[in-house]
Amino acid sequence: ADAATRATLLAGWYRQILKTAVPPLVAAWEPRLNVTVTRFFVQHMKTKWGSCNATARTIRVNTELAKKPKECLAYIVVHEMLHLREPLHGPRFLALMDRCMPHWRDTRHLLNRLPARHERWNY
Repeated sequence: ADAATRATLLAGWYRQILKTAVPPLVAAWEPRLNVTVTRFFVQHMKTKWGSCNATARTIRVNTELAKKPKECLAYIVVHEMLHLREPLHGPRFLALMDRCMPHWRDTRHLLNRLPARHERWNY
């Protein structure tokens, strides 16, 4: 297969990993966070690890998370789910994060230290 075909297949594989990994995380955290997620999306995003739509009660995760340690995915899922309760990154949001995931800052640091993506590989 040519490079474009391989890239497309690989992107689909990463999407499938996340489509399998996210539902159990959402199911585990919904009762703990007292939120309901109606739907989640996996999408390539250039500048964000995740996003949410509080009105539609949906969350979106970046396909690049499939390449990161699993605690990074859990952190982003919890972060976006908490935004369904608290839209801003203010003191209330930070207190909720601290209570639900005490080591979230370490995970965020790890995630932001890792390269976001490699557009080109040189061999």
